[in-house]
Amino acid sequence: MDSVFNIWKTNRRLHLKYLKNYNVKQLNTIPLGFNNNLIWNIGHIIVAQQALLYKTAGLEGYVSDTMFNTYKPGTKPNREIQQEEIDELKILLLALVELTKVDYQNNLFSNFKPFKIETGFKLNTIEDAILFNNYHEAMHYGIIKSITNLI
Repeated sequence: MDSVFNIWKTNRRLHLKYLKNYNVKQLNTIPLGFNNNLIWNIGHIIVAQQALLYKTAGLEGYVSDTMFNTYKPGTKPNREIQQEEIDELKILLLALVELTKVDYQNNLFSNFKPFKIETGFKLNTIEDAILFNNYHEAMHYGIIKSITNLI
């Protein structure tokens, strides 16, 4: 699983570059033809990971309910995200990879409940969920790259 966590961390570093290289206005801009923005996509991958791994194992995770409700699946940007929250997302991007890796090594996900994603993926194990998370985050990275071409 080390390589899976390394891929995940590399992907998160790519996302982090957008938070560092774009200003608040650019991060909040929703281009024509899109229903979200750069910051929503980054917040979304953070809370989706928390839901996929922690909530399905009956664990609280590491993000606040407010953050979870702002970026969870099915939401759209509904306010301008300010620098303070952007800074928090910067920290969470990489910190959650390390925290999750430690939690995985400590077998914290032993109560993982298999489930089926809307798209049809069946996640039977925590390892399936971690692998799917990498796929999901890579998909959002593609969306982010598309958005940056328009802002």
